[in-house]
Amino acid sequence: MRMGTVIGRVTLSVKNDKLVGERLLLTLPWNRGTFEGKGTFDPSLVVFDQLGADVGQQIAISEGAEAACPFSKPTPVDAYCAALIDHHSYTQHP
Repeated sequence: MRMGTVIGRVTLSVKNDKLVGERLLLTLPWNRGTFEGKGTFDPSLVVFDQLGADVGQQIAISEGAEAACPFSKPTPVDAYCAALIDHHSYTQHP
């Protein structure tokens, strides 16, 4: 699981019928530089959201097979918003 910041939304004109009631978020996943305050991020990622995250929100992202776990039927999701983050702390270790 990774953390990320929502920077926008993705709107589709055509989509898979299994994706119902979703929002797709454009997200910048964090890396070590983000935690250290350097303002660096990993490449952007589209994340499936059912929790109602908004632009600027910090979220936890599940990816791969774990991203499809919240669904009762197989669903074509590769990144899922697993949590909305209210607060985090980071201590750098050598």
